[in-house]
Amino acid sequence: MIISEQGAGKVAIITGGGSGIGAASAKKLAEHGIRVCIMDINLENAEKVKEEITNAGGEACVYQVDIRDEAQIREGISQVMNKWERLDILFSNAGINGTLSSIEEFDIADWDEVIETNLRSTFLFVKYCIPHMKDKGGSIIITSSINGNRRFTGFGMAAYSTSK
Repeated sequence: MIISEQGAGKVAIITGGGSGIGAASAKKLAEHGIRVCIMDINLENAEKVKEEITNAGGEACVYQVDIRDEAQIREGISQVMNKWERLDILFSNAGINGTLSSIEEFDIADWDEVIETNLRSTFLFVKYCIPHMKDKGGSIIITSSINGNRRFTGFGMAAYSTSK
C-alpha cells in the first residue's frame, strides 16, 4: 500500500483527471491518502485512472462532467459532497488547446470554445467549490500545460495561452 497519512481524510476534485497532468496529479494525491474525484468528459480514461488508484490502495471516484456545462459542474460537486461530506482541494486542470492558427485567421467560434472550456469552466469550479471550503479551508490549484506559457511565432495557440 502506497498511502501515507499526510493527506488522510482529505478530498480532492481533479478536472481533466483522466489523462496527462490531471491523471498524474490524481495518482500522486492518492499516494498521500487523499480521496480523489476524477471529473472528466472521457469516462473510459477516467475509469482507468480510478482503477490504478484503487489497485494501489487509494480511494477514488469518477464523474463524467462536461466542464462547459454549469449544471454538470454543480451536480458533480454535489455528488462529491454527498459521497465524502467534505472538499479540501480543487485541482482545476481540464482544458483544450484549440485551433492552431494565426490570430488574424482565428475563427471567433473556435476562440469562444477555448475560452469557455479553459477560462469559464475554471471560474465555475472555483465559484461552486469555495462555499464547501470556507469553514475549514482548502486549496485551489489551477494549472496549464507548457502551452500556457510558451511563446509562439507565426501560428500559435492564442486562445489557449490567453485563457491559461
